Amino acid sequence: MGKRRLPPLRSKKNSQQKRRMPPLYTAAARPPQECWSIRERVNFRIAIGRFGQDWPRVAQFISTKSTGQICVYAEEYFLKRHTHSPVKKKRILIISSGC
Repeated sequence: MGKRRLPPLRSKKNSQQKRRMPPLYTAAARPPQECWSIRERVNFRIAIGRFGQDWPRVAQFISTKSTGQICVYAEEYFLKRHTHSPVKKKRILIISSGC
């Protein structure tokens, strides 16, 4: 009868390649996101109350946004607040003197 064939031997190199794990990524700080969450909006109002228009301190209070993003959001916030606020129009009564 014929000789029995044995399966090829695995070398150490091939077995190490199969066990290799993907590199671990270190947790880095996420870059600031464009969309504002509800928590960030509430913290913005709190920071405005505490620090006024000191944008670097407001950005430090809201740690997820940069100072530039705070400035842009503040501009939009104050524009919306000004245009949507219910302002009572003062009616001026002009009385003619009958000239």
